[in-house]
This record gives sequence, structure tokens and C-alpha cells, in this order.
Amino acid sequence: MILQQGRIEAGDPSLQPLTQLKHILPFLAVAVVSGGCRKELQFTEDRVQLEFSQDTVAFDTVFTTLSTSVTKRFTVRNPNDQAVKVHVELQGGAPSPFRINVDGGSGTSFDDVEIYGKDSIFVFVEVLPGAGNVNTPFVVEDHILFNTNGNVQSVLLTAWGQDALFYPNENDTLWHVNGYPPFSYIAGGPDPNGNQICETVHWTNEKPIVLLNYAVVDSCCQLIIDPGTRIYVHGGGGLWVYKYGQIIAEGTQEEHIMFQSDRLEPAYADLPGQWDRIWINEGNTGIDQRFDHVDIRNALIGIQCETFPLDPTAPTSEAVLQLNNVSIRNCSAAGILSHNYRVTSTNLLVANCGQYAIALTGGGQYRFDHTTVANYWGYDVRQTPSFAITNAYDDITGTTQIREILTSTFTNAIIYGANTKEFQLELDNGAPTDLTFDHFLVRTDEPTNDSALFPDQGSIWRNQDPAFVSSDGDYHLTANSVARNKATAPTIEAILDLDGVDRTSDGQYDLGCYEYVP
Repeated sequence: MILQQGRIEAGDPSLQPLTQLKHILPFLAVAVVSGGCRKELQFTEDRVQLEFSQDTVAFDTVFTTLSTSVTKRFTVRNPNDQAVKVHVELQGGAPSPFRINVDGGSGTSFDDVEIYGKDSIFVFVEVLPGAGNVNTPFVVEDHILFNTNGNVQSVLLTAWGQDALFYPNENDTLWHVNGYPPFSYIAGGPDPNGNQICETVHWTNEKPIVLLNYAVVDSCCQLIIDPGTRIYVHGGGGLWVYKYGQIIAEGTQEEHIMFQSDRLEPAYADLPGQWDRIWINEGNTGIDQRFDHVDIRNALIGIQCETFPLDPTAPTSEAVLQLNNVSIRNCSAAGILSHNYRVTSTNLLVANCGQYAIALTGGGQYRFDHTTVANYWGYDVRQTPSFAITNAYDDITGTTQIREILTSTFTNAIIYGANTKEFQLELDNGAPTDLTFDHFLVRTDEPTNDSALFPDQGSIWRNQDPAFVSSDGDYHLTANSVARNKATAPTIEAILDLDGVDRTSDGQYDLGCYEYVP
């Protein structure tokens, strides 16, 4: 079942008791009477030079068919001692893609806008560019004109507009099922007779994809995503690959596939929790879920792979989640949350998550090679380790299940962060587990001397700072990093690092997803 995103609900405000109104009404009456005695304002007829808090209002990329956009504001100040009356006009008039609100009123032209001496007014601006019928961003511009007694000044309005493909569109059904967020099918669903549709849907990089709600890839369906495709997710939306569906997102080193929020302003660039997650259910052998050269940012959970929770007896998924050259950043709960699933990865970066960077729970089988976990979450206090594995869990009925972890290896990894325990194992002996960790730099206060889990004690480095370039986003290694020259010879899949750097160029190999480059 989809986890519900945590949120703070504002309570209904208490109504003002009628008995207290008697204390308010007399005050209002006095205010009205005293207001009538105010001396009449004197307006200058001089050609006053107004002052603006900014001379250009610039919007980042705005999707062209959205019904609302970000609202920006600026102030207009009268530096004079006397009041002025100003004519304000949106130069492009009604056809303009911009909308303005001047001192509380909406429109395109405003006569006799009063600004008191040494006082200011607010002007609010939003933009709706309209479809440009182009695949690349395009610029729209207009001006707001301020005429003060014949002195005309202007503020430039500019925005980048971008056409996109939206899901759902006006022809799609938005489904509402108790316990789940609203969703629409992007692949599959029932036909008019209620029969299952099986199909393959292909997303190209021609236009950005915008998911306004949850988008579902149904059973027996496939979603293929081309290199360079950008997927923007609105609010609490996400992507759901239902059981026995498949996603193949294969980018390239030159053209990554990107998942992020549809808020494109700089203030939202690294803000966690702006959308929900990519949720993947079980599949059959050979129908693996594949992500290659994919960047996932600012979700609640980056990827949640699990057997469908309404079937608590479902065995560990036969399908494998393959993550190659993937980065997951700034998730408010977890980067990867696995439950009764098989996961393999090469060159994986998971950074700055509010709870777990990687949490592997229940049964499964894992192969992680050249992983960097760097968790310096700074929004609040984090109580959980960055990397955790457990084979016991409570299913949807409240029954504790203990599942088998098949032969799994974790090699050439850096698990580090701000907490003293960034690595934790909780294994119940009620089911067999076969885990091996080697060539591992880890920050933890737990023992790592169990020879069954850590057979090569000489390849475990505990609580030694990896010396990243920056704990604020750049997790490449510096020249003095203890992670340098500590890795095993790379497999074929790992010859190139996350940046495409050849690990074999000097015959020595570094831990983590990045090879050091002088």
C-alpha cells in the first residue's frame, strides 16, 4: 500500500464567541468616526520618479498548459513627501500571458493608484505562457508601465515557457480508490468492457512529461523511457508500476533521465518531499525493472520496491530492480525502500534523506557494487541509520514475518553521514541469511567483526571520514580521501564510474560511486 506522506493538518479555527463582539463593534465605530476627521491628502503634480524593488521580474521555466503559475511580487515606492496618483498598465493588455494585481486589485489597467508619501504598494505578477508549439523553451516578455504625471517608467516581465505532455490529460479517467491517492493509467487499465489492456507506452525526450497525480503502469504493460527524458511530478503525485508491470528507464552518460518536482524555481531546487515516490510491485523472472543513468530528486521516497502489501503471503519478487548509474537525492523519508525484493546496483549515489538512504527489509537478494551513501540531512534531527537491513517485519495483518535473504554481496561502498550509527543490521535467526560485506568504509557504532558477515577484516574501514569535496552536495573524493585505492578490481559493469570516468586508467580503484580525478 502506498505510504501516506506525513503532513501537518491545520485545525479548524475556533469561532469568535458572540459575547465578545460587543468589545469589537464599539471600536469599529470609533475607527469609522475618527477616520472621517482625517485631513484630506495632498497629491503632487510633479513628475515623480518612483522607486522599484526590482526592475525585472523573471520567471523560471513555466509549463505552458498549466492553469496557474508561481506568483511573484515587487514593491513600488514613492520617495516624495507628498502622495501621488499613478496610472499603471500592463503593456500587452488582455492578450498578455502575464496577469497583475496592483495594490489588491486585478486587471490590466489601473487609474489613479494612490501611493502616499514615503510609502509603498505591492504589485503581484503571475504568468501563463500558453502553448508555444515548440519543443525547446521559449521566452515571453511584457512590461508594466507606470505613468506618474507624465513620467513613464517600466518594469520588465520575462518568463521561459515550455510545452509538455501531461498525465492525466483531459481525456483520461482519474480513478479514486479508498486508501490510495487519485491515479490515472498511462499504460493498461480496463477497456470499455472491463477487460485488461496490455500495451507498451514509449516516452521520448521530445517534450517534458508532467505527472499531475499518480500515473499507473498496469499488469502486463511496459513503460519505456528514452535517454534525456525529463519527468516532472506535481504535489503528491508519483509513478506506480503495478505488479507484473515493467519500467525500463535507460538513459546514457550524455543524456540522463530525470525525475523531479514540477516546481522549477531556484528555491525548490533541493527541497525534499515535493512529490511522493516511484512505487514498484513484484514481477516475474526476466521482467526486471531497469534504471540506468537516472537522477531522482526531492521526493518523499525515491524508489519503493515491494510485493503488493495486500497479499501478505506473496513470495519475494522474482523480478529484479536494476539500478546502474543512478543518483537519488533529497528525499524526506527514504532514498530506496525495499520489501521482499531483489535489488542489484552499480555506481549508486544516495544522498541526504530524512530517515533512511537505503532500507532493505523482509526477504530479498542484493548485489551492490560501488555505492556511495552520504547522508548529511540538515532539515531536522535524523534518528535512523542511513543504511539498514532487516529480515523481520510486520505485514498488513499485524503478523510478524521473517523472510530469507538469499546470497547477497555489498562491495566497494562508502556508508557515511552525520550520525554515529549510519549502518545497522537487524537479522532474525528464524530464517537463513547470506550477507557479505567487503571493501567497505562505514560509519557505525555497531561491531563489524562477525567473520560470516565481514570475512575480510582488512577491507573494512570504520569511522574514517571519506573526505568528500563537500558534505553539502559534492560527493566526489578529495586527494587525501581514505577511500582512495581501497576497492577491488572493477567488474565489466563498473569499469566506468558514475561520471563515466575509467576506473582502470591507473590500476588502482576507489571506493564509492566516483573514482578520484586530480
